[in-house]
Amino acid sequence: MPFKTVFNATIFQFIFMAMKCCTAINYTKWISFILIPYIISAYIFANVEPIAEVIGVTGEVNIQPSSIDIISGLAINGRSIYNSDILRSTLGSQLIFQIKDTDIRVTISGLSEIRIDYVNASCQIKLNYGNLFLASSHGSEINFSILTKYAEIFLDDNEVWMTRSMAGKDEIYSIKGTTTIYPVGSVEQYIERGEKLSLESNGEISIEMINQNMLPEHIYERLDRNYNLREQKPPFTIMNYFTDDSTIAMAFYKEEIKIKPFHFSIETGAAVIENSQYGQVSLLPIFTGKHLRVGYKLNGFISLSDTSKNLNVLSSLSQILSPLIFEYISPRDRLNLKLGRLYNLTFGYGMLLNRYTNTVSYPIMKDGGIACDYKSNAENFTLKFFTSSIDELSKGGGLIGIYSTAIMRSLKRLRMGVGIVYDNNQFGSVPDSIWSGVSPLKRTISGYQIDLIYELKSGLLNNTYLFGEFTTLNYPADLRYIRNQSVNGVITEEGFGRKSSFGILGPGIHWKLGHFKDVKIAFTYSSPLHMVPFFGETYNLERLHYIPSSILDSIDTNEPYSLDEQWNTMIKENHIDTDSTAYYLPKDIYALLDPTRNVYDKIGLSLQYDYKFRNYYEYSFDISVLQESGNMTSGTSYYTLGMNFFIHEGLIQGISECALYFNQYFTTKPFNTSTNNENTVFGARLGIKLLQNVSLRMYRHDVFYDNDLNGNVNLNSTMGLSLLAKF
Repeated sequence: MPFKTVFNATIFQFIFMAMKCCTAINYTKWISFILIPYIISAYIFANVEPIAEVIGVTGEVNIQPSSIDIISGLAINGRSIYNSDILRSTLGSQLIFQIKDTDIRVTISGLSEIRIDYVNASCQIKLNYGNLFLASSHGSEINFSILTKYAEIFLDDNEVWMTRSMAGKDEIYSIKGTTTIYPVGSVEQYIERGEKLSLESNGEISIEMINQNMLPEHIYERLDRNYNLREQKPPFTIMNYFTDDSTIAMAFYKEEIKIKPFHFSIETGAAVIENSQYGQVSLLPIFTGKHLRVGYKLNGFISLSDTSKNLNVLSSLSQILSPLIFEYISPRDRLNLKLGRLYNLTFGYGMLLNRYTNTVSYPIMKDGGIACDYKSNAENFTLKFFTSSIDELSKGGGLIGIYSTAIMRSLKRLRMGVGIVYDNNQFGSVPDSIWSGVSPLKRTISGYQIDLIYELKSGLLNNTYLFGEFTTLNYPADLRYIRNQSVNGVITEEGFGRKSSFGILGPGIHWKLGHFKDVKIAFTYSSPLHMVPFFGETYNLERLHYIPSSILDSIDTNEPYSLDEQWNTMIKENHIDTDSTAYYLPKDIYALLDPTRNVYDKIGLSLQYDYKFRNYYEYSFDISVLQESGNMTSGTSYYTLGMNFFIHEGLIQGISECALYFNQYFTTKPFNTSTNNENTVFGARLGIKLLQNVSLRMYRHDVFYDNDLNGNVNLNSTMGLSLLAKF
């Protein structure tokens, strides 16, 4: 009698005897006490559902089951394979099995050994040694990968031949599509159809083209067929001779489903933009190729209220380029070029440039820029470049950033990054017509950073890094500030000037958990006047501030520090006319309208967690807290907060998109939205699928800035309801 049957019978006898002996005791408690261990034990020893089935065997292949109530034995057609089973094939043998409820087929041959792990719709095949052939498609709903000691390989609509020698050398051959490989201790690799990647035990990686001598004859024939697949014609039949119906042709000739390269979408609805009502119609034609994506969003806004502005103006290069979608990705992802709206640009760990966007409040504030990323084959060297505005660049302005990283030759575990962000003219977005009797002002500001990343530990799925980052801001002239000083035990206010400030992030620990999770924790320090990050998501909102002379007159009347001549000169030098009726203050000077704010050293802690699962969903949480030190009266805390959650189409049935986000940068009042500050962005989006190609969209996006040039910061909301159809 099987162990499981004996075990179950014994347990039931024990329960019956226990109940007879406990008539004077509460039955409910005893039954619960006895049944819970039984249920747990029965679950542990239960034979779980099979995860695969043998569909072909040649020669002698042994299956070593993980469950103790299944006997080891030879594989035969129709035999079930269970979680954590080990399969071993011998010389001259071959086994083919299919993953349950998928069309994923796996073949092992020759002297080979694999183990299958299937947990929570995630299947992982561990290749210990030998030969492995796999075929998968887009139709699979499970996450499927192959694991060796030195790499993890992901498949999606692909065919791959793999060999792993006893010496530990991995060879991966891409037979059909693109194969993604994550080597231990190295960066993500890609190989296309017809390419082979070799991975040595010492971590050395090489890629070459496949030739006929590298593969078994039947595998090479599959590769050859995949090359010629598109040139073949369906075989002659009566059905396809008299009809052009593609569904009939597919019955005789199975070809992979092709995605149309050209698509377009139409959106129509109503929107409220800065308290004014609009009707909106947009058309987005877009071409998506293997390496190129091009589109242009044609937007039309219809005014529905007297206060509505004309949003259909295309008088500047920025307005013309902002609807452009252009992205080129070279083979193996070495070069990535984008034109138009730029999102989420970050250098290093984000002390200097973090989540920068050149279109923070569409359609009122929009721009078109360029971003370019380059990396060497093994990512030993990377280079990033961007310019926020092609229009401003053509006039000698614009925000420009360059960032590069390289692995140090003497210490291969150490990577160093160097970056610069340069605003060539903080007044670049101001139209020339605003100046009256004075020449248009021009002012530059620059920031520099150096970061170091050292690999402490590298595993197949998890890596640990030690990192640090140093940033500095250089101002075009001394910034004047005032702070308390203790002189002979007496606290006095004293003025200071400095032309630069700096910040340090680190030492920090970065855990990379699998291919989807990142956890970072670090100490942080910031000098007087330094703001982290200075070039952030809201920089275009904070870049300049319009200040009427009445605000400065009020300061002169009520604040004692207005008597400081150097502070007065700094604040009032950027007037827009000869009568000084108003001023434009750049971000760094505007922060010193109160010259006693942010004037002490600050120390604190930074935490960040990111999770991204392919193209289905992603979320992140981050917080940085800095506490002033050296303040003789009371220390102020400064916070940077971020919460972002995104779901993309395909994860939840009936939902085409979902987003929630709240980001606040360098604030003394976290989560406070009643005080209008330009450093805050938050909003939400939701798309509900009404038909296969039609969705109902609801959205709201909130930012803060002075939209009517009266010196007061306003809440500016963009919200709407629309129907989106994709074809």
